[in-house]
Amino acid sequence: MKLRDYINRLDSEALTAYAERCRIAVSYLRLHVKYASKDPSVSLIKSLTRESEGCVSLAEVLEHFGITETTLNKAA
Repeated sequence: MKLRDYINRLDSEALTAYAERCRIAVSYLRLHVKYASKDPSVSLIKSLTRESEGCVSLAEVLEHFGITETTLNKAA
């Protein structure tokens, strides 16, 4: 499942719980994570994947933020 779709399907309580499990503010999740407006840390990428409880894969989180093999090769 795409990360944005996962975030959109969460009700207010579930969204708050997901943000807490990821150790980020709900406002940060709604704005910066949902719209991929800031580059995430490695720990946040891992948390977003792990704390989705299997709904969002690592590959889907990376894709959401535009992190692909091509972008990684350019950075190297």
